[in-house]
Amino acid sequence: MRGRDETKRARILQATSQIMMNEGIAAVSLSKIAKEAGIASGTLYTYFEDKNDMLKALYLNRKADVARVITAFDPNGDPTAELDKFMSLVYGYAQHHLENMLLIREFNQSPILKQLGITAEESYLGYEPIQQLTQNGVANGIFVPVTFEVLMSYAYTPVIEYVVALNNGLINEQDVPFDRIKMLSCRAILINPRS
Repeated sequence: MRGRDETKRARILQATSQIMMNEGIAAVSLSKIAKEAGIASGTLYTYFEDKNDMLKALYLNRKADVARVITAFDPNGDPTAELDKFMSLVYGYAQHHLENMLLIREFNQSPILKQLGITAEESYLGYEPIQQLTQNGVANGIFVPVTFEVLMSYAYTPVIEYVVALNNGLINEQDVPFDRIKMLSCRAILINPRS
């Protein structure tokens, strides 16, 4: 068996991502991936067992990349301030790497996630600071008692949708500043939100 080249592995994952974003998950095939990555089809098996192994690796890779950036806050700090920082981190990441977030959304909205056998533990690996922040906020009576997955949906999803709308020219930052998006999310998460 030939040695693995991590640059080539990254190229394969990027090619898979491109196909998914342009044509959808159903369009992903090993031959398309090989062509997009500029490698021989057989080379794919040096890095992945099969297509599902490749899709699982792509999903977990992008989730880890997002987690690494958006969890750079103090989960034991002031919950309101850290929630604000979390949303700003999501916004900053989305401005430069929206494709990764949309790819994760594509996976999350597809039944393929179950087929890939991705556990909740695998899916949320690296997101522990968000879970800690949620627990801290709930324990201190600041956050509405919810799981961190719900916090993610109210603090994360509106930010992504905001960036998508900005990118598509549906809204502009002057008319709808990011602070309004944070305010709306905070109204859903905080027990006593500031106006």
